[in-house]
Amino acid sequence: MNALIVCHAGAGLGLGHLTRSLVAARALQQELGVNVYLLIQGDPVQRADLAGFEHRFLGLEESLDSAIRQQARHVDTQVVILDLHPRLVSAGMDALLKTLRQDGCKIIGVDGLVSHRSHLDLIFIPSFHFSSPANLAGAATILFGWDCFLLKVKHPAVNWKPGRQVLALSGGGDATGLGKTLPTLLDAALSADTELHWVTGPYAQQPVSPPSPRISMLNHQSPSGLDDLMANANYAMTVYGVSFFELLYYGVPTVVFSPYGGKDDAELNAIAAEGVARVARDEVDAVIKLKELMADDNLAASLSRYARQKLSVSGGHKFARAVAELVT
Repeated sequence: MNALIVCHAGAGLGLGHLTRSLVAARALQQELGVNVYLLIQGDPVQRADLAGFEHRFLGLEESLDSAIRQQARHVDTQVVILDLHPRLVSAGMDALLKTLRQDGCKIIGVDGLVSHRSHLDLIFIPSFHFSSPANLAGAATILFGWDCFLLKVKHPAVNWKPGRQVLALSGGGDATGLGKTLPTLLDAALSADTELHWVTGPYAQQPVSPPSPRISMLNHQSPSGLDDLMANANYAMTVYGVSFFELLYYGVPTVVFSPYGGKDDAELNAIAAEGVARVARDEVDAVIKLKELMADDNLAASLSRYARQKLSVSGGHKFARAVAELVT
């Protein structure tokens, strides 16, 4: 079987779509023996896990729809998987989907394309939360739940223990410029014995440290993976995205917030209700909540325990099984 996975990545777009796509690609390859080709629209990035798959980067000025048609026909593709940034979905998406289906392809939308449901065969939502839009068309099955997260993890989760290591994640591109102000806010609020591990993504600007820092700050420049940092962290602060759920898998007591207006309010409200993380309004509130969390071992242990329970099942396995059922 041949599968084409299409996603976005880059400055202002982040790495979440690509990270999920690589998890899906690995699951298809290892569990079903599928030949996977990745088509990535956006800024090129070096990743060790990407080197294991045939792939191509496409500029944002190029036609993604045309590239998908061409690639799908070139390698006799049976399955097309689309994990696209919402604001970059083309006006001609319905026409593209119709053409792919006429060519015999099964089409899967990952974390999106819900409004195009009538032209899809499956919608796989890597989230525990899904609110169906009003008057949603029928057709494609929609899968979601705590067992649907496509997470790139390599270590087993362990029981949480208190400490002073804090991991801060502002996203692959730090689209809102948190690195300009957040290190100073953290330096002013946290205990002087804190060891802050700041991750600068491949599309992000360098963080700005205070002139006379109180706490220790280590800047990790575009690391090949976050697993070691997450496995060693005692606490974390992160923007909402794929890496947040990787932190939950590892059971790291986490403060999460969205710097993107109200876009993620529904999901964050649901997360707060689940009791797996502390949810903040913005970066200032996040610093306050992180300081409180670091002073409350009972709360930290509770968040860690509930998070690890929720994410104990591999979403990659469920995705591969869903694809197998679709094509048989």
